[in-house]
Amino acid sequence: MNPIFKSFKIDGIKGLSIFNYNDFIKKLIYQYKGCGDYELKDIFISPFVKDIKILFHNYFVLLAPSSKKRILERGFNHTFEIFKCLNLKNVSPIEKINDDKQSSKSYIERLKVKDSLILKEIEVIKNKKILICDDICTTGSTLKAIIELVKKGNPKDIKILVVAKRDFSKKELEQLKDPSFVLN
Repeated sequence: MNPIFKSFKIDGIKGLSIFNYNDFIKKLIYQYKGCGDYELKDIFISPFVKDIKILFHNYFVLLAPSSKKRILERGFNHTFEIFKCLNLKNVSPIEKINDDKQSSKSYIERLKVKDSLILKEIEVIKNKKILICDDICTTGSTLKAIIELVKKGNPKDIKILVVAKRDFSKKELEQLKDPSFVLN
């Protein structure tokens, strides 16, 4: 595993990814969350905890939500387990209200993820520095939806941290225009 620590922006919000989303990372994350290989939780960000804690000192972690059904099926909350080593305070103002998997959806369908998320508590993010954390950023649609909801709470600052982020080739960017195109 070769970390790359790449900066990016989504809707004007600065983000940091640790790895490129490639076949190797895809397989590891699937083994971890898809196959329930819990012991893999520490390989994604634990080696970089000291640096990440310095970067995001005084931030509150807001995890991209999973549905209750998926957490029960898996036996653990995969994002919580990855990011808990940061020992930062958590806030959970957003809830995912359906069980849809983003991985099986087309790009156009992924854009509708905002219909699956609700802001249930606004006060817990007011005037706080919020670090939105997720395992994978492929299209950015989940992060965009979360950002839109978080902004309603008037936080002091918002940043993003993801384990892996996908970069699109020119060919893939063209394919995204096709409503039936499903990302792998």
